[in-house]
Amino acid sequence: MRDASNRSLTVAARWRVTAQMSTELVWLNGEITALSDAKIAVEDRGFLFADGVYEVVRLYGGKPFALGLHLDRLQKSCDGLMLKMPMQREPLVREIRSLIDRSGVRDGMLYLQLTRGVASRNHVFPIDVPPTLLFFARALPAIVPPDRQAGIKLHTVRDVRWRMCWIKSIGLAANVLAKNEALSHGADEAAFVDEHDVVSECTSSNLFLVSHGKLITHPVGPRVLPGITRHVVIECARALSIDVIERPIALAEAKAADEIFITGTTRQLAWVGGWDGATVASGRLGPVTMKLHDAFESRVARELGASS
Repeated sequence: MRDASNRSLTVAARWRVTAQMSTELVWLNGEITALSDAKIAVEDRGFLFADGVYEVVRLYGGKPFALGLHLDRLQKSCDGLMLKMPMQREPLVREIRSLIDRSGVRDGMLYLQLTRGVASRNHVFPIDVPPTLLFFARALPAIVPPDRQAGIKLHTVRDVRWRMCWIKSIGLAANVLAKNEALSHGADEAAFVDEHDVVSECTSSNLFLVSHGKLITHPVGPRVLPGITRHVVIECARALSIDVIERPIALAEAKAADEIFITGTTRQLAWVGGWDGATVASGRLGPVTMKLHDAFESRVARELGASS
């Protein structure tokens, strides 16, 4: 069990977070203000019911990567929750790019959230209530290539989430609990396993295996979010003539794979060297994982230009 102090922000770290928020900007329902000054109503349905969706977009050199794919997924999430976007895509993209430029963030992320809006607390959908839309940019450390990272550690957690994981919902309590359980066991990330010992994904990332040169991952659907980095990695693999297989994966098979890595917007690819306290994938970064990282970096450079 990790010491509780290791999982808590120190006084200095809290001060840094407060200072960061005081200088960050947020676009909230058409107005740009300091993040620390932004206010959301108590009866916003996102606050009361987690009735909303979100997206996280990686920024490279001040440019959003795969923004179109993220907005496509946002629309599908909205459709899944019967939410209406408050503005068309083109003006939304203009506002996003303007906010990024004003923020001055180069390497970082854009966080976007949409809720059903403010209404008297009731399970029934309100009528003619404007949604709450916000987004802000935040600086993040630059991506560290896998060959300069230590392998991450996974911890298995029973999957108790709802069966609509293809919606990028802000209702993340089960993910938060799983992540913290993993941390308490000295791991970096939790891997969800269902009642049949099929492993699907992690709390904030998709899971990939490499076995006999083939890339294997669970299909998207009720238990797996259609990750944007996942999508791009699969495209990179196919461009490299790597066979891609999307099918359910037994936990024992996953742990016995030649290579294991996870993908996510803010981390790209991270290789896995340990699982449930045991060494996996020989405890080393595999060649296919590194090759896919390089291909992903090339994809970013092509789409965003040399400044990325």
